[in-house]
Amino acid sequence: MSQLLEFIGNHVVLVMAFVAVLIAYVYALYSDKNTSYTRINPDQLTRLVNKENAKIVDVRTPEAYSSGHIVNAVNIPLAEIESGKAKLSGLNKRPVVAYCDRGISSQRACKQLSNQGISPVFNLSGGVQAWVADKLPLSK
Repeated sequence: MSQLLEFIGNHVVLVMAFVAVLIAYVYALYSDKNTSYTRINPDQLTRLVNKENAKIVDVRTPEAYSSGHIVNAVNIPLAEIESGKAKLSGLNKRPVVAYCDRGISSQRACKQLSNQGISPVFNLSGGVQAWVADKLPLSK
């Protein structure tokens, strides 16, 4: 025990860094389990669409959407979802999958959709980039 106290006294910055990383790790684990949506990959997305008729929501800008989007996706920009201006009436009856370029902005959209009573909600991890990396088609 005295060696531990001596180590802490000699390496205060190192110990503080360790504690900070530990706290960040625990927070990340806790916040990940409290999400109101589920992360899925492109393979899981195709299964959801084929088996459960999932609705796909592209939360990118209309310009990004028109440059290429997942087949049958509807464009509801993130700004509209966050402001409450988006028409979400058709999303209640089936699973909803949101995506963006890399899967980061769509996380915010998933939280908003869940807060507005839509369930179940899924986020495409990696977004369009993961979709293209799996050599899956985009529609224009």
